[in-house]
Amino acid sequence: MPEYEGIPYDLVVDGKIMYENLKKIGKNYAWLKNEVNKFKINPEQAILVTIDGRGQIFCQAKGGKDD
Repeated sequence: MPEYEGIPYDLVVDGKIMYENLKKIGKNYAWLKNEVNKFKINPEQAILVTIDGRGQIFCQAKGGKDD
């Protein structure tokens, strides 16, 4: 059996910050911005940012020239 990893949370969906989910994991926008900046983008430039039960961040930047 795989080890239970907890619930993953969406933190950004199509550039929209999910403030309620940030609150649920005890984080704020400053923390989110710092984490997403590691991917060389701002949170508003992401199509999706998630965090899993282990604290691993997944970040996918929006595509296209206009984004």
